[in-house]
Order: sequence, then C-alpha cells, then structure tokens
Amino acid sequence: MPELTIAIGSTCSLPGDVDGNLAQIAGFARRAAANGADLLLTPELSASGYGGYPEVLATAEPAGDGPIFAALAGLAAEHRLVVLAGFVERDGEKRYLAHYAVRPDATFVVQRKHRVTPLESPLDPSVELYYDDTEEIGHVPDGTARFEVFEVGGVRCAVVICADLGVRGLDDLLAAAGVRLLLLPVAAGGTRDDKVTAAELRAPAVLDRYVALAREHAFPEGAVRGCVEHGRAFAAVNMGGFDGRALYHGGSGSVVDPSGSIEAQVAGCLVLDRQRPRFAVGTVDIVEAR
Repeated sequence: MPELTIAIGSTCSLPGDVDGNLAQIAGFARRAAANGADLLLTPELSASGYGGYPEVLATAEPAGDGPIFAALAGLAAEHRLVVLAGFVERDGEKRYLAHYAVRPDATFVVQRKHRVTPLESPLDPSVELYYDDTEEIGHVPDGTARFEVFEVGGVRCAVVICADLGVRGLDDLLAAAGVRLLLLPVAAGGTRDDKVTAAELRAPAVLDRYVALAREHAFPEGAVRGCVEHGRAFAAVNMGGFDGRALYHGGSGSVVDPSGSIEAQVAGCLVLDRQRPRFAVGTVDIVEAR
C-alpha cells in the first residue's frame, strides 16, 4: 500500500503581487521538503492572486512559459517535490483560471477550471474568461468536463478547482480515471462580517458568534465522507487573509486518508489580527480502487 506525504500551504495572496505570492509558496516548499513531502498544494490562483481584477488577469502566461512557471519549476527541482499553484493561463487571446502541477524535472500538468463564478468574472469588460461551461454557471454539460490525471509516487491524482467540486458526475469521472487522490485548491472568500478582531471578541455576543462559526468550520465533514465512500485520499487548502479590496479568505485546509482519518488540518482563522500564511503536512495510505 503506497504512502504519500502531502503538504498544504494556505497563502495570503494579493491580487497581482506575483513576487510576494511566489515568496510565500517558496517558503512553503522549503517547509514541505524539510518534512519529507511528496507534493505541496497551494490555493486556487495562489501565484496570481484571486478575483476578476485587471492586475490578476495581467499576470496571465502561456502554460509552461512565463515567470510563474519558471519559479515553480525552480522550487520543484530544488526541493524534489511536485508543486501545485494557481495562475491565469493565456492561450492566444483567451484566458483560463488554471492550476499548475510541476514536477522536479520541469514536466507539468495544467488543470483548467470549468465553473467560473461571479467573483472571478473580469471587472474590465474588454477581457473575457473562457471556460468549459457553455450554459449557466454551476452546470457543466455532460461530456465536456475534463480532468487531467497525473501520477505522484505511482498514485493517480487529479486537481479539482474550487467550484468544480460541483461538476455533475464528478465522482464517476474520477473513479473511471482511477484517481486515488483528489486535490482541491480553493479561494473561497468571505466578507468582513464573517470575521472578528481580537478586541471585538471581548464582547460576549461576538464571542458567542465566533465560537459558533469556528465550530462550523472545524470539521471537514464533506471530505471525510467522500474519502470513506469512494476509498480515495483528499487534500484541500483555501486562501487566507484580506485581499486588500473586498474579500476576507478563510485559510482552512485538510489532508484526509481514505479511511476517513484527518491526517493534517489548517483551521480556518476568523480572527483578523491572526490571519497569516499557514502550513500543515500529513501522510496518507493509498488503497486500491474498489
């Protein structure tokens, strides 16, 4: 039964700040290597920053040919692990929300996102995002969803980007492809109302609300159920922190074994004063397909 050691790094990425975002990923790669990780998963659009802002779309690069790829390939080679990070892919005049999986030998896989959400739609109407959803957001027509399968340590993996977790028939698609590890990069942003400051917590009513919210986010129930029901491992990580504009990301993540055991967890941080990049690592046993 093969094992994989999986690192998750919750970046506090800022829109368009590629250098700063990559510096966070580099720090996680060093920590992942020090912990013997086979791969490092970072959030959706972790390298470019999240949102439909012009400065995010301006970071777009052709797959495998740009400063983001070069930096990730360097980290993968230096630390001898697979590095996964989100970026905006440019293909001619088209733009896609995408995620790199870069190996130490600089070979790579790019997974494009199918379901673009309103928060990701460009603020500049002259720039268009393309995606494999020909109908309303939330529905991907049968037969159009495509998930790129790649191997890490002999384990078949697939990246499912955030809202694509809702693609109809996803579990059947992954099972048919023999996927044993589902990797879920997320950039689920909340509002200021979802968060508190340390000073605000001194008010009993705020403390009660905080405890309720924290309890709600503490256990990755969906991940655990999915692992047990489908016999595959799972790793997810969300972006953290305030994006400087409107979104307050939660910064949670987990690594779950096919048995349902939670092997690593980054608790979402709801206290604004304490939001920062966070890291965790866990080892899973990969079981044969049922």
